[in-house]
Amino acid sequence: MQSVVLSTVSLLVALSPIALLVAALWLSNWRQRTQLAEIARQIAVTDAIHAMLGAVVSPAVRRTLWGGWRLTIPVPLDRPEIVTQVVEAAYGAFSASERSKPGRFEIALTQQDRPVPRRAPVLVPARGESVSWT
Repeated sequence: MQSVVLSTVSLLVALSPIALLVAALWLSNWRQRTQLAEIARQIAVTDAIHAMLGAVVSPAVRRTLWGGWRLTIPVPLDRPEIVTQVVEAAYGAFSASERSKPGRFEIALTQQDRPVPRRAPVLVPARGESVSWT
């Protein structure tokens, strides 16, 4: 009985590195597939919004832990007509089956950052001196 237990334990110890390697490879493959799906969906949503309105927003698409989609869009909240069109375009980029399942599709609207005004570059006039090192 003791030899059976020892041989079973030694077999498990010998196979554990292989099992850990297989699990790590599976996890890496799953994460890569998730990232590719997020990128493809983000491109589709961005193209749908840009086709309707032009380049007014840049959405971010993430896959939730349970397989749903979370769409975060920074929008100009002070312009409701643009917000409505952006949401409609983003909503249309997802299939009806994805939109109809509760908890599988979520749109989060955030305030879009205001562009920072840039000053014109200031040119400093030369004082008649050469800037050459030679």
